[in-house]
Amino acid sequence: MTERGAALLNLDEQRLHLKESSGGNTVQVPVETSLPTMPISFIPARNRRPGEAKAQYFDRNGWAATNFIGPSEDKVFKGLAGVAEEIHTHCETWNQTKQHPKLQQRTTRLICQPNHNTASEVRGGSMKTDARFILNEIGDDVHVPTAAVVGPAEFKTHLNRQDRIDNESKVLGAVGHILYNDPCRRFVIAFTIEDRMMRFWYFSRSQITISAQFDYHEALHSFRHLHDLRPLEDLGYDPTVKRIGVNEKDIQYRFTVGDKVYQTTGIIHDLNLDLVTRATRVWEVIELDSEDMPIGTPKVLKDVWLYSDATPESDIYNAIFAALRQLDKDGSVAENERPPPLQPGSSLEEDAKNYFMTILSDSVVTINGQPDEAPEPPADYVELFYTETEDKVAMEATVEGTHRGEVDGNDSSTHRVEEVCRTLYKVFSYADFTKGLAQLVYGLEYMRLAGFVHRDISPGNCLIYKGQTKISDLEYARPYAAPGHGAAPLTGTPGFMAVEYQRQKHQFNPRRAFQPSRSRTTKRSKAVWFKFNFLHDLESVLWIYLWFLLDTLPAQFTPADCEANQFMQAFQTEEMPCYEKIISALTVVHGVDSMLLKALDAFQYLVDCYGEVQSSQPLLPDSPHMTHWDRKVFLHAYYEDISAYFMDVYEQMKDTTEEALPIWYTDQEDAHRAQQAAGP
Repeated sequence: MTERGAALLNLDEQRLHLKESSGGNTVQVPVETSLPTMPISFIPARNRRPGEAKAQYFDRNGWAATNFIGPSEDKVFKGLAGVAEEIHTHCETWNQTKQHPKLQQRTTRLICQPNHNTASEVRGGSMKTDARFILNEIGDDVHVPTAAVVGPAEFKTHLNRQDRIDNESKVLGAVGHILYNDPCRRFVIAFTIEDRMMRFWYFSRSQITISAQFDYHEALHSFRHLHDLRPLEDLGYDPTVKRIGVNEKDIQYRFTVGDKVYQTTGIIHDLNLDLVTRATRVWEVIELDSEDMPIGTPKVLKDVWLYSDATPESDIYNAIFAALRQLDKDGSVAENERPPPLQPGSSLEEDAKNYFMTILSDSVVTINGQPDEAPEPPADYVELFYTETEDKVAMEATVEGTHRGEVDGNDSSTHRVEEVCRTLYKVFSYADFTKGLAQLVYGLEYMRLAGFVHRDISPGNCLIYKGQTKISDLEYARPYAAPGHGAAPLTGTPGFMAVEYQRQKHQFNPRRAFQPSRSRTTKRSKAVWFKFNFLHDLESVLWIYLWFLLDTLPAQFTPADCEANQFMQAFQTEEMPCYEKIISALTVVHGVDSMLLKALDAFQYLVDCYGEVQSSQPLLPDSPHMTHWDRKVFLHAYYEDISAYFMDVYEQMKDTTEEALPIWYTDQEDAHRAQQAAGP
C-alpha cells in the first residue's frame, strides 16, 4: 500500500491491512530461537533471584509488581517498569564482573504510558501502546518521538482468544508505524502479555517471527533480552544510517555508502505501509566531506531490501548496455526499427542511456563487516495463518505440526544514482505526465532490443529528470529468453501488473480452441506454459495512465464535492468497477471528446498486439520452462504506436495551463500544497 493509500485508511483499517498483508510471512518458533540477534536461555525464578530483589517487585510466586488481578490492565502492568529496572540493576552488576564483549552502557529503558501518543516525523507515524522500550537518552519530560521507540508492548489481564487478537492487531500497528516512520530500522523487537503468558515478536523485512508463549513470572531473563546493555545494532538500528535534526521540524538522515557519506535533503519516493516488503525509499542527497560540509552536485540514493538471490542492479544495468553495444557493433538494427534518436546519429547504447538512471554505486549494507541479511527461521518453525473472528483477524498455528519451508531472506542494499529526479507519483501536469509515458515506452523498447524485460513498471520506478523519463529499479529485470520468470511468486506492483501475468495464463490467442475432455482420465498432451514478455511491460504503462486519470482531477474541480471523487472512493474497494463505469466517471470530469480519454484506445490496440503475438508459433514448445515467442514477433511498430497515443495528448495539452490535482486530498488547499511540494 502506497503513502496515498495509507492516508485513506483509519487506524483499525491500517491494522487489518497489516495483518492481511503479512499472511504467509509469519512463523512461530521456540522461545530460545525467537530473537536471532540475542540467543535466549531461561533460568527459572525459583532457582535464582536477580541480586537483592526488592519485595515489591519479586516474591515466591514471581514478579509481585504484576502478580495480581486488578480492575484495569494499566494498573496491573504499570509495575513492569520497576521490574525492568530491577533486572537492569542485576545485569549491570553482573556485567561489571564478567565484562561481556557484547554488552556495553545502557541503551534502553521501559516506560508504561498507555495514554500517551508518540511524536511522529511523518504523517501517520504516531502511535499509542501500553508500554514501550525507548532509547535511554530520552528524558522523562520529553514527548517521546516514534523514532526513539526501540520496541512496543501490549498487555491484557486475561488469557483468551479475543484478547490475543486485540494485542496482535495493536502490536502489528505499532511496529508498522515504527518501520514507516524511521529509516534507521533494520528490524523491531516487541512483546505481548496475556495474563501471565508472554510472547516475543521479531519483525524483519523478510518475515515476522513469534515465540511460543511462556510464563514470564518463571523467566527472569525475559526482559533482559529486550533492552539494557545491548548495542543498538542488536536492537534493530542500522549503524550506517544516522538521524540528523537540522531543526525542530526538519529531520534528515546521513547514509554511509562505502567510504562516502551522504545527507538527505528530501524524500523522492517513500515506502509502503506493509511490514514484509522491500521497503524502498528514494532520497535526494548531497555528499559530505570529512567536516560534514556539502560537496558536489545533488544525487539520488535508494535504500531497499533485496531478495537474497537477487542479481545486483548494477550488473543488470551493465548487461543491458553490453547487449546494445553488441547490436551497434553488428549493425543488425535498422534505423526504422528503433526509437527515434534524441541526438542525430547517436548509437543505440548512447541514446538508450538517456532513458535509464546512471548507477554510480550499488552496494550491500554491512554490519560489523558482514552483509546485513534478514535471518531465516529455525528448522522447527510452525507457519501461522490468519482466520477471521468477530470481524477481526487472529493468527492460528497450523495443526500439521512443525515443518521446514522456504522463506525468502533479504539483503539490505543502498544504491546511489546520478541525477536528481521526481517520480511519476509527483507529476501533476497532464502534459508532463503523458510526455513522460511516451518516453517510457521507448525506454522499454531499448530493453526489448537488449533482450530484457523489466517486470516492475510502476510510477515509483519511472523518474523525470529535466523533462526526460528515466527507468529505475532493475532488480527484477531478466533476459527474456532465460528459463522461468513466469511462475509465482509474482514480481512487481499489483496495481500495475499485466492481467495475463497476474493470472499466469495467456489470454489473447484467437486460434486457441478449448476442447473439453470426455474422460476424466484423459491427460493433456502438452504442459501449460506461461512466460513474462515485452507486451506485459507495455501493459503496465497503460495501467499507470489509467491510474493517473482516476487519481487526479483538473484543477478547477473541488475533490471533496466532485462526482468522480465519490467514484474514486468506490474504486478503492475490492469490488472493481467495469471498464464502462470507469469511462463514464472520467467522462463526467473531462468531457466525451477529451483527448485524455481517446488515449485509452491504446488498451484495445494492445489487445490486438497480444493477438498477433500469440497467434505465432512459440519456440521450444515441448519445454515449458523454456517456451517463449521469438523476439522478432514483438514489433517496433507496437512501441511506436503506443508512444504516439501519449504524444498526441501531450501535443494538445503542452500549450495549455491545465493542471491535475491529487484526488486523495480532502480539499483544494491541501491538494495545491501537495502539488507545490512535488517541485518543478
